[in-house]
Amino acid sequence: MPRKMEKFLQIAPHSLAIVLGPAEGPAGERSEAPPPAAPAQPRQLARHHIGYEIFDFKAENMQHFWNKKVTAAVAETFFLGWIDEQVLLIQGKEEHLEALREGWSRRALRPPSGFHIRYLGDVSPISMSPISQSQFIPLGEILCLAISAMNSARKPVTQEALMEHLTTCFPALGRAWLPTRRALLKVTVVRTLPG
Repeated sequence: MPRKMEKFLQIAPHSLAIVLGPAEGPAGERSEAPPPAAPAQPRQLARHHIGYEIFDFKAENMQHFWNKKVTAAVAETFFLGWIDEQVLLIQGKEEHLEALREGWSRRALRPPSGFHIRYLGDVSPISMSPISQSQFIPLGEILCLAISAMNSARKPVTQEALMEHLTTCFPALGRAWLPTRRALLKVTVVRTLPG
């Protein structure tokens, strides 16, 4: 009996978004106020960044030896995601996130190298509505997937090899559900790879 799906799943609870901008001024110092919005034109970046590269935010802020609370908070947060080349998502326990909020409000957080922090804020948990899957998979789909997998593995596809592959890939179902040779021929033409 299929398990009942939850109506909504909460994704990314207890997380913060750090909105970054390219560094302005010496050593990536940020200005006192966020820069004004630029006119609508395509952004030109020196190169594509990935989130883990930018997560040196953690290393930059682990040096708060005078503020053990911020150091502990930074140590306990982790990289959650990277959105649109400018938003770093981090996650952690609520007390650690509160220490980061406090550090931001006191202008004590350092940006990742090459960036400045434009904003820091709470992310509302993202709701996801799971899509249920059918228990039924059409035989034609199963056979096409099996033949494709066998071709990728450079295995010859014969009726016997295909039946063996299906038995191996779906062991829980047993041999009882396997198609007869006649049904197999009706659904697909069995191909063999040349030598």
